[in-house]
Amino acid sequence: MSVSEHVAALGRLDPQQGFQPHAQTTGNATLLSQMSVLSIEGSDCERFLQGQLTCDVSKLDGQWQLGACCNAKGRMVANFVIARRGDECRVRLPADQAEALLSHLKKYAVFFKVTLSVLDDIWVVAQWQPQQHQPELANGWQLHWQDRSELWLPQTEALEWLQQQSLCSEQRWHEDDINAGLVWVTAATREHWIPQNIDWHRHGGVSFNKGCYTGQEIVARLQYLGKAKKGLFRLSSEQPADFDALATIRSSTGKTIGELASWRQSSGLGWINLSAADDNAINIDDTQLSCEAIAYTEVHE
Repeated sequence: MSVSEHVAALGRLDPQQGFQPHAQTTGNATLLSQMSVLSIEGSDCERFLQGQLTCDVSKLDGQWQLGACCNAKGRMVANFVIARRGDECRVRLPADQAEALLSHLKKYAVFFKVTLSVLDDIWVVAQWQPQQHQPELANGWQLHWQDRSELWLPQTEALEWLQQQSLCSEQRWHEDDINAGLVWVTAATREHWIPQNIDWHRHGGVSFNKGCYTGQEIVARLQYLGKAKKGLFRLSSEQPADFDALATIRSSTGKTIGELASWRQSSGLGWINLSAADDNAINIDDTQLSCEAIAYTEVHE
């Protein structure tokens, strides 16, 4: 039975917006249907991943953080949330990236005692302003963000949990990611960006003192080249629009000034020339966009 059939009593899965509950309410919980979870487990888990990921896996036990996996040219095959319990790490990332990251890691895993798999039975559910003391979940992995949390649960537990919540659209989670400046590599942008292009280092997704990993030399070199000429900015349109990732962003004079990193309905993130950020008529395909700095930008400049 497909995910759509399992959630039919609660809502439907929209190809673009993800989970949509039947009841149009202002609930505070949802299913992140567009996300998947991978497992990397075994006695060599830390040693294996330490040589492949941008984050420091040795500091992860019982915790979570952001990370990425790059190719030899420093371009991201995938970026993700990663959590660890003992000899198992789990990675949450866009569903269309799960098999690609799995295949990439398997090329390097042959000399390590690790087992890699996509956890098809694990669902990602989310909640805003969660209660301070939630019921203990026997098999769940729970991650707290600033004002929201996500839980990685077996399908049966996830369905039971969702049935007890007041639900909202999955779109809300993705819009919050945009507001926070979080870009997720998808199938369309795989091996396109170096982590700093989408500010992944500013979100703690890159360690510059953990030692070598695939692509590390390129990532480190970019970090110390000097002041960046482009930056990530939040974009918005007055009306919903349908833009593809990497769409060309132009200035009021028609000059190419950047590319679209992510987009959801009427808001997104763009990697654009810093000198063009004040242009009040930037556009994609003649659709005018407003442009503003992300909340963290000034803190890190």
